[in-house]
Amino acid sequence: MTGARSKLVEPAVWLCLLALFGALLAREAAANARLQTQVPLQPKELYQAIATSQQKLQLVDIRAALDDFEDTHVPGAIPLPGCDPAKAPPAAAERVLASVPTIIISADGDSATFEACAARFTVARNLAGGLTAWVDANLPEDSGEYVPPKSGAGGGCL
Repeated sequence: MTGARSKLVEPAVWLCLLALFGALLAREAAANARLQTQVPLQPKELYQAIATSQQKLQLVDIRAALDDFEDTHVPGAIPLPGCDPAKAPPAAAERVLASVPTIIISADGDSATFEACAARFTVARNLAGGLTAWVDANLPEDSGEYVPPKSGAGGGCL
């Protein structure tokens, strides 16, 4: 009888251990995601991530005026003035996805502005210093109206 009982207990113990380790891993991943949102991304780090990463990133430009976006912006960014879809060009508003890892680009990287917008996204990071720091770092810039990428080009994600 003890042999039969141990055959039943052992799988149950392993299942409990797997569930415990799975829960700990999920908790660690959530803590890591929260920590990442608190650490702004430096412009050169973003440039490197865009150039080399396999991960899709959504760049959202939340500067208040659409004219600012048209004057200059990070290549591939989607305009979302004031983080308000109603103020964005229709083609841009439909491209912004809450579940995609997002880099929020403001004028100067203000943390309060970032936090107000970050709540819209599952995972979001602030561009340290905003577009001002991007320009000061002599990184590539684009200008003009928002034109959605062609099908299969990532939908605003780089």
